[in-house]
Amino acid sequence: MNTPKLELVVSAGPLKGRRYTVSETGTRLGRSSSCEIAVPDPALSRSHCLFEMRNGEIWVTDLASANGTIVNGTELGSDSVKLAPGDIVLAGDTEIKVAMDKAQAAVDAGVEQGGDVGAQPTVETEAEPAGGPIDLGLGGGDAVEPADAGDGPVKPNVMRLALWAVAGLAVLAAAFMILGTPPAADEPEVRPVAAVEPVSSGRLLAVSYEKIRASSEGIYRFALSYSQDGMLSAMIDDVPKTDRHVDKTLKLSPAKVERLDSQLKDAALYSLQSAYVGASLRPDELKSVRLRIVRTTGAFETSVENMQEPEALRDARERLEAFAKNELGIWGIDKSVDELKAMSADARRNGDAKWEERDVQHGNLAQAIAAYDEAAMLLETVNPKPDGFDSLLQRIREAKAELDRRYREQCFRADKAINLKDWSTALIELRTLCDLVPDDRDPRHAEANAKLLDVESRQKGGRK
Repeated sequence: MNTPKLELVVSAGPLKGRRYTVSETGTRLGRSSSCEIAVPDPALSRSHCLFEMRNGEIWVTDLASANGTIVNGTELGSDSVKLAPGDIVLAGDTEIKVAMDKAQAAVDAGVEQGGDVGAQPTVETEAEPAGGPIDLGLGGGDAVEPADAGDGPVKPNVMRLALWAVAGLAVLAAAFMILGTPPAADEPEVRPVAAVEPVSSGRLLAVSYEKIRASSEGIYRFALSYSQDGMLSAMIDDVPKTDRHVDKTLKLSPAKVERLDSQLKDAALYSLQSAYVGASLRPDELKSVRLRIVRTTGAFETSVENMQEPEALRDARERLEAFAKNELGIWGIDKSVDELKAMSADARRNGDAKWEERDVQHGNLAQAIAAYDEAAMLLETVNPKPDGFDSLLQRIREAKAELDRRYREQCFRADKAINLKDWSTALIELRTLCDLVPDDRDPRHAEANAKLLDVESRQKGGRK
């Protein structure tokens, strides 16, 4: 039995009545003119959802839209859904119904009705020739029933069907010669496949990543997600081996979003298959990786289970993990508890050394704080906390309070020199201020550096 050919029919909204077929490369619906179904609706995102053909069936995916995509009254979420005839997809004010293709529906109707495809026009003549009407199979006169017809069903008129088929082919051929393509009633122009942009070229909208290592001894799960509102989240569970749980979220700056986007631009990644499945070496073991990326040009998903990853996926996964661990401060999560404790102890010793020498160089205090913060971060997922953890937190508070006090005093001296227009002294005080908070991501450093540049400019220009 052949798989029924389906199409999309706009049943409500600005494009009501239009019909669309879904190509193998997918059909996007959205506000942007680059979408195959472009709808001027402010409730839609520029690229709102994507219809795809998978093994002859239509699937729909929400492209991380602002208002969501609803299928049969249920919001779609991040997963794709297979559509069947009669399903309703709602996006903004546009309602789309999944229906059988017109041509196939007509053929199916003809088979069910005994071969009479649709309602045919009636042929009328001005006068009947002598001897009564001549039946040409067009249904123009009263057909004479055979004597042995009985009360059974009337057989289809083969001649009539043949003539109508020939007439239909002639009309289609004429239309093809004139227009170059068969006519399609009120169907909008569909972009050629060659015009579809590669998925990797679009702007990043969302990322979903999950790595699982499971056996009878426990489960390690590392999940990352990035949403269109700029939020990066990580969830880590390692049970019952270490009983570690991490759930961290951070809003990325536009510059960091661009950096994340660049980590996932490799075109080779988007050419991978949707799934790679191998046999586990142990019946109680599972190793899997799943990555889903949504861009303005479409959605991509691939997964690997119990087998070696393709090189393109491994490289992308490692870049993604490194980015998230660095931004969220969880880069020690893959270490054992003993390793994390040892690393934390080393970081604390470095912090203590800088703390003891905080009066030797202006930057030592900031370096001590950085080392102490690292020591505490390494123990974040370790439970129970080792001895000395509370004293470590107390030292961090003490060091930060000391830095704040020194910063305020240094600001006073620098501002005093600036107000007196003592540019030489102001330069010295401002440079000391920058040394106190050397991290250029710290707003205090940015403020001091801006004043320093202004004073340098005044001194060189001889301005007052």
